[in-house]
This record gives sequence, C-alpha cells and structure tokens, in this order.
Amino acid sequence: MGAAEGDGSHSVTMTLRVARVVLALGLALLFACERSGSASEQGGAGADESGLAGAPIEPPFAVEGDLDGLLLVWFDEAGPHRASSRDEVPEAHREYVRVDSLRAAPDERLDAELVYVADIRTATEAGPYVVRTVRRDAYDALVDEAQGVAPLGALNPPEPTEETGEETGEPAPGAAAHAASEVIIYGADWCQACRASARFFTSRGVPFIEKNVEQDPAARAEMTRKAQAAGVRPSGIPVIDFRGTILTGFDQRRLEALIAAGG
Repeated sequence: MGAAEGDGSHSVTMTLRVARVVLALGLALLFACERSGSASEQGGAGADESGLAGAPIEPPFAVEGDLDGLLLVWFDEAGPHRASSRDEVPEAHREYVRVDSLRAAPDERLDAELVYVADIRTATEAGPYVVRTVRRDAYDALVDEAQGVAPLGALNPPEPTEETGEETGEPAPGAAAHAASEVIIYGADWCQACRASARFFTSRGVPFIEKNVEQDPAARAEMTRKAQAAGVRPSGIPVIDFRGTILTGFDQRRLEALIAAGG
C-alpha cells in the first residue's frame, strides 16, 4: 500500500512538472509572436534581418510605370545618385533602387532603419515593380561594396610597436612630418580602391601621403578620430583626408570637384 501511494504521488509530481513546462513554453511562444508581429507592422512582410532578402510587399504608394513623382536613389562605383524617373536610372543599375514618396503620411512611413528597395528592370504582369523592405545598413553596405569600400571588419588588428602604443594610438616620433601633407589616404596594401585613389592623385599631380591603417595603430586611430569629428561613418577604406574634407571610399567625381575648387 505504501509503495502504491509513493508511486501515485510521484506520478502527480511528474504531471505537475510537465504542466509547468508546457505552460512556460506556451507563454514564451505567445510573447515571441507579439514581438514578431509588432516588428512586422513597421517593417512589412519584406523586412528581413538578413539584409536584402525578403518577400515582395506593396508600399503605401504606387511603384509602377515611369516612377514620376517618386524619390529614387540608385548607385554605382561613384556612389549613390538621385533620380526622379525611371529613365534617369541607367539600365545596368536598376536592380536595387531605393524608392520613396514624399507624399506618404507620417504613419505610413517605415522605421528609420528600413528602406524600400525596388527592382525596376521589368514590371510584373500586374503592373507594379517588385518592392521589398530591407535594412538601411544592408543597403548602405551594398553601396559601399559598389564603391570599392573595404569593410573595416576585414582589417586585422595592428600589432603594437615600440614607437606606437596600441591603446593610446599616439603618433610615433617623426610622424608630425606627415601633418604637413594636405592629402592623406588611409588604407591598406590589399585595398584596390586605395590603390585607385593613389593613381588618381598621381595622375592629377596632387601630392599625397598613404597611411596603412592595418599595420599602423596610430594611423587607424587618427583616421577614426578625423572621421568622427567630421560626422562621417568610418565603415571602410579608403578614408581620404583631402585638405580637411573627409571622404569615405574613392569618389572620383567628388575629388575632381574638390581639386577644381581648390578645396
């Protein structure tokens, strides 16, 4: 009898434990669904943390025809460009075009970290172009890649040297001589855009200094400090200090304009 009672109480205890686990899992799933739902309300069905992936969605404005009246942003190796119609976007750069409408009501706009991206190469059978919502930083990374901007994450941390402390980033003796240069390219040996920048300045007769931010901790700290002071996001290299103007990436058009302006 005692053994039977013991088995019965053990069974009840196990049943209660299982019930608690099931209840906890149910609550966890409920809260997870609520969080997921609130995020998708702003991001739309196409929002996806993986970047440019996502299901097509229908924005609160028409994305069809010539796209007249919409704000369009396309990009190439020179960076982002604005357009006001489909005809102004080169055919080779119509796959990832940011679209927006200035007429959209405030409550219809996306969160700041999301953007609408349309493939305007061809329209669907129904008429509109395919539109997705993607994370802004993922789109910016795509623009950086087209410009040849190497991500800073790809750089190996520089080794500390006797002349330069890794933590402080203080310049080594004699580094003050570099300050006399008006143009500095912060880059690395393997960076193609950095080499293109150097070739460009050489062809224009503009004296410059190259600083390797992968090998020189002081150069990396100096680059970061200048970019932050200028309000520029140092997401990759090259970072160019052109006579006080800080540029991220090799933007030949901008550099041509700065040279022409004597800036």
